[in-house]
Amino acid sequence: MHILSLAILRSCSFFLLALPALVGAAEIDLPAEIGATAEVRRGEQDGLWEKTLLVRFPSERRVLSTSDGMLTARAAINHAAHPFLWHRLGNDSKGYALGVRDALAAQLELPSATVAQMSTAADMDHIAVATRTYGPLTVTVLATAGARSNAIRTGVDAGAYIEGAETEQKPAGTINILLLTNSALSDPALARSLITITEGKTAALEDLKVPSSYTKEAQATGTGTDSIIVVSGTAAPRATYTGGHSRIGELIGKATYAAVVEALGKQNGFHLPGARRFGDTPVGRAKRASDLRIALLHLAPVPGDIAGNRARIETAIREAVRHGADWVVTPELAETGYNFIARIGSDWIPPFPGNWVQSLAAIARDNGVALFVGIAERDPGTHHLYNSVAVIDRHGSLLGTYRKQRPIGGAEAWSRPGGAGQTFVVDGIRVGTLICADAWAPEPAAQLAAAGAQILLAPANWPPLAGMEPGDVWERRARQTGLPLVVVNRGGKEPELDFSQGESAVAIDGRRLFTFTAAEGGIFYVDWDRHRRFRSVRTD
Repeated sequence: MHILSLAILRSCSFFLLALPALVGAAEIDLPAEIGATAEVRRGEQDGLWEKTLLVRFPSERRVLSTSDGMLTARAAINHAAHPFLWHRLGNDSKGYALGVRDALAAQLELPSATVAQMSTAADMDHIAVATRTYGPLTVTVLATAGARSNAIRTGVDAGAYIEGAETEQKPAGTINILLLTNSALSDPALARSLITITEGKTAALEDLKVPSSYTKEAQATGTGTDSIIVVSGTAAPRATYTGGHSRIGELIGKATYAAVVEALGKQNGFHLPGARRFGDTPVGRAKRASDLRIALLHLAPVPGDIAGNRARIETAIREAVRHGADWVVTPELAETGYNFIARIGSDWIPPFPGNWVQSLAAIARDNGVALFVGIAERDPGTHHLYNSVAVIDRHGSLLGTYRKQRPIGGAEAWSRPGGAGQTFVVDGIRVGTLICADAWAPEPAAQLAAAGAQILLAPANWPPLAGMEPGDVWERRARQTGLPLVVVNRGGKEPELDFSQGESAVAIDGRRLFTFTAAEGGIFYVDWDRHRRFRSVRTD
């Protein structure tokens, strides 16, 4: 996405948002018979993310869109922007969305009228793709979904605004569904598919037990801003009816249901009762029965991209589980990125455990893995904020948080100092935690050793910059306490700091056993015999 400021300036009366230079794109695999390509384009504006799902067709397709009506299209987009961007735009959000569409169409050298569009604040990193087939028929649904703040029960809940009124501003939260099929659909079939899609979506909400945001005792049927785009295919057999009694209607309903369930699980933590998270077949090298395999998630968090960072953490946990991890440790503030406060503020920070941490607890329970995750935390009593590590055992028990004792100011000025170091018993081992600069002085490590810690975990955001590098501080803490120390640093870059050469490490007896780096992020593994010995684990 190159600079698109002119088109958007024409659309937005008071607030200029220009799509930035393209900073990344990721392809989405679609069945070949669909005859389309899909990718997610990523950018940043004013420190906040923008991500656009772009689906392109090699030839004109008949399309029905709840935003654009009936059209002949060459592309369809689902544009996602950070909730804070939508909030700033207010009533100008429609103009902004159309400006994005117009500018992207110009980039693709297409008339704007040939690009179907919808928009959302749900994170595109939480997109769900579901395909269902039967004989010659293929249906694929791409869905984004958020239902925490704007879920409604149609026929029960009241409307909130009148179109055209000065106070017009729709609440945030939407379920967007883009349906692709290889089958040529008549115009009536396109229209009928809206009913089938809606029924599949509502069935998903019902089974997930998503409540109305406005009438808490009522079951939600959707959100107040849901959008749908249905794209006809070009192949036989042609369909003139897409209701549930037809085979293609069955596929539409099942693909929609699966995609909405997955998207709401990723975005909001809604999961089907009894559903297990992950459950992939393990791969990789076996470990000794007495060893603990510790996965160091040397990730590259994006500042302020909360949903995206959560998605990256969950993906990394899944990979670690597949490689036999017993403990999984993230960097400091892996959920938020380091310099997040200037971008998204602190009002959103929940008290521990919060919905996402509870979702992590389910992952820990379902996969028998202990988690140590860097988060921002609000004290429920004082409302003070802390740079914390959430600790969850392999049974899914929320053991609590360790709060950083020595926040360094600047980007951490929002955080209060935590109290004397708390230890946690995980798998019968007393674990102490040092967050980044806590390792700089001897006192925090000494407190943990005095409390009986048997191992120290040190999540960090520690760039190796002149005057800021850790030097031999980790070795000194290991020598001082006589305890093994496992550092989980990070990679990647933020506009303010370069972490790409950041080092994760294992130290014991005053010496460094292993050092790990990954410029764009990676996962490293060590096996620990629960006493003194560590072994680095290759996963290739």
